[in-house]
Amino acid sequence: MSPNALALIELLIRERRALSRFIARYLDPASTEDTLQNLYLKASSVPGDPPILEPRGYLYRMAYHHALNRIQADACERRAMAEYASDLADASNDGEAQALDQAQLREISQTILALPPQVRECFVLNRYLGLSEREIAMRLGISKSVVGKYVLRAALLIQQHQRGSRA
Repeated sequence: MSPNALALIELLIRERRALSRFIARYLDPASTEDTLQNLYLKASSVPGDPPILEPRGYLYRMAYHHALNRIQADACERRAMAEYASDLADASNDGEAQALDQAQLREISQTILALPPQVRECFVLNRYLGLSEREIAMRLGISKSVVGKYVLRAALLIQQHQRGSRA
């Protein structure tokens, strides 16, 4: 672990209460805790070069940006859910077509739930919540190319399952 990372983690531990209050200005309590945990993971991976001259300011700036990212992700999720609810309300009332659509939706949902956890998370964040590969990579602490591979893998598995269930 780099000297910068050690300094940031020590500072985070010392100022956890103050950081929690700072983040709570922007987020609800559960999201505040999640953000603090993500902040710890991010701080532990900070490189050692160049040295951080103001670790406290750096840590609070990281916390602020993590809170903003969480706010944006939550807003995106709310928009996606509202669109989904709107689409359901606009759907035709044809009982047979609706039953077939619901059965297909259940199959797709089961396929998504059967995906490996990180593949599933990348797919849902990308396809349902509209986050970019870059945003997902930053959020999960993995590379952008891995996110792209996971999303593609999930889409292919779902597509294969759909073909198999139609045959």
